[in-house]
Amino acid sequence: MFTDPLSRPASHSALRFLRPLWLGLACSATSLAIADESNQLDTVSVNASVPDQNTDPLPEAATASRLGLSMRETPATVDIIGRDEIEQEGLRNLIELYRNAPGVSAGNIPGSPASVSMRGFTDVGYLFNGTRAVDPGLMSRNMNTWNLERVEILKGPASVLNGTGALAGSINLITKRPDVSADAYDGMLSYGSNDTVNLGLGINKVLTDTAALRADFSHDESDGFVDDTNSRTDAFTTSLLLTPTDKLTLSFDLDLYSDKYSTPYQGAPLLPASVAHDPSDVVSGGLVLDESIRDNNYNVENGIMESDSQWFRARVDYQLNENWKLANELGFYNADRNWANSEDFTYNTGTGQLDRLTTIITHRQKSASERFFAVYDGKLGERRHRFTAGVDFRYTDFFSERRFGTTTSVDPFNPNRGELPSDNASNYPYRVNYDSIVTTQGVFLEDALNLTPNWLLVGGARYDYSDLDRRIDDLITNTRTDFGQTYESFSWRLGTIYDLNNNTQLFAQYNRAATPITSLVLSSQSRAGFDLSEGRSMEAGVRTNFWDRRATLTAAVYRIDQDDILTRDPSNPALTVQGGSQRSQGGELDLTLQLLPQWWLRLSAAHVDAKYTDLTDGSGNDLTGNRPTNVPDDTYAATSAYTFSPVSLTVGGAIRHTGDFYTSSSNDYKVASRTLLDAWVSHPLGKGTLTLRGRNLTDEFYADWSGYSATQVYVGAPRTVELGWTGHF
Repeated sequence: MFTDPLSRPASHSALRFLRPLWLGLACSATSLAIADESNQLDTVSVNASVPDQNTDPLPEAATASRLGLSMRETPATVDIIGRDEIEQEGLRNLIELYRNAPGVSAGNIPGSPASVSMRGFTDVGYLFNGTRAVDPGLMSRNMNTWNLERVEILKGPASVLNGTGALAGSINLITKRPDVSADAYDGMLSYGSNDTVNLGLGINKVLTDTAALRADFSHDESDGFVDDTNSRTDAFTTSLLLTPTDKLTLSFDLDLYSDKYSTPYQGAPLLPASVAHDPSDVVSGGLVLDESIRDNNYNVENGIMESDSQWFRARVDYQLNENWKLANELGFYNADRNWANSEDFTYNTGTGQLDRLTTIITHRQKSASERFFAVYDGKLGERRHRFTAGVDFRYTDFFSERRFGTTTSVDPFNPNRGELPSDNASNYPYRVNYDSIVTTQGVFLEDALNLTPNWLLVGGARYDYSDLDRRIDDLITNTRTDFGQTYESFSWRLGTIYDLNNNTQLFAQYNRAATPITSLVLSSQSRAGFDLSEGRSMEAGVRTNFWDRRATLTAAVYRIDQDDILTRDPSNPALTVQGGSQRSQGGELDLTLQLLPQWWLRLSAAHVDAKYTDLTDGSGNDLTGNRPTNVPDDTYAATSAYTFSPVSLTVGGAIRHTGDFYTSSSNDYKVASRTLLDAWVSHPLGKGTLTLRGRNLTDEFYADWSGYSATQVYVGAPRTVELGWTGHF
């Protein structure tokens, strides 16, 4: 089994200018695609083959290793959501995509759109084509999936691979890649509820026998289901592939991303049951979620959340000889992000109004990364031996303006939202500027040794040294604080995998990891003095194909512990100290069945028991045993599609269940579980597929995430429908 060889440039205004052009091109491409059959390539047929979820990750984009290990050689759970699955199940953005993976939950909070909860933790690492996103919590955006070829989700700590952080796991977003075999063109256009428009264009152009260029553009806009919450996103991803010799491969990527949310939705407030006009049972704990205010927006009328980013990446691979390969990855990232909103509002029992806070935050971030490593694939004695070692450097220059204040209170049932107060000391008693520089140097190694042809041992280790230089200007007191801090971490893992019969593999691994207790670039002087938090994880599982390879099963059990999280001194709750801890343990199962040539079924389930094992809050309350915020206890899903052969009509549906969760670590308010039903029907049209899709068909009223406040939740979208066409030609 284990004997195979290694195989600021774009602005909002510029993207707005391009939108009519792209829309026209998309419509033209759609018209051409469904035109005269004599001018077409072969018609695309629709069938019910299960979307491929077991494709081995490419060595240069492998989320779980840099050794080029196949999925069958990886002693960890890796979920792969490919292009077929994205298109067939209508996964339009990252939140929808993440929720399609077993045991993964996702939602929006004001500062980090598309936040993820996985295996009981929200500390998740992000990569783009294998390059680590510096400070991923700041960079998270709910981007369009059109630009992606697939997404790989590695479960469990990943510090050994990518440095500190990512106790829950790592998510690798892999954009569409160039191909030297043939030119290709792709198009997508859909329209749905709330005037939602989604379009995409893509081209793969062969330049020579050894060079190809790939470019993809996506645009989506919507009025939103909540009053006055229109939004739009644009993404342009390009990649150039050069293979001048058999030994040398070069790739250059440039990604441009822009989003803008006008008066963005910040959730709905919880109210006393005696006040609510239409109280629901969605939230319990003394307050209720009122269904009558489902569509209300409590943000100020001139609120804004917007982001512009540019990311350049270059990679060089050189096959030195039969056994050794050298690789170098270089990246530059620039981003401007702005928030100016009322993000928090709380019901005041004395006035019957919602008291609102105000926030103005800017981010100016510049980052650079450099990674060099060597990979060996040969033998140690008579056994196959793979080894990699390298160095890693990351640099971030981060500037942030932060203003916090209050604005007028509003009636929860008839809000007069008003304007955001001007930025001055009387309106914002907290006015601070942060200027931070963080540099990190790391060294790492990985090793995979075949103890027998069917038994593989995998290990790895990493050392990181980080230096933080920080300046904080308090504009209220006219004082400046300068400070610095250094951090060291050592991470390692050891895993093994045994192949029983080339169809079934048993695997197990143990991890030691480290993560900052808060974002380093946003650390206050007091928090910067804390050490890194440490985590450890154990996992065991099985992957198997059976029933003549018509069935694929992955199952795993795990446990993750994190020590030295922030807590309060029980004898002096006003004092923040390290010493808290939390734990999660559970299991996951993912089963795919090709019941008939025209009928497939996928079943997944996950259970997690997540809790704080030592935690005290600011009032001295013992929170030990409580569940962390936004962590559902159970998730499961059933997805299926059947194709009626005579008419090439495919009917599909998905039932997704998400268990209850809490809005804060105090566990005062519990959000009820939800079960949502989606369905679609599709038919070949021209060179593509026409699909009519409905989401939340039962129009269930539910909350899907909690924001910053414990008494504020995000209401999920009501029933929606859309009609779309996707083609490849």
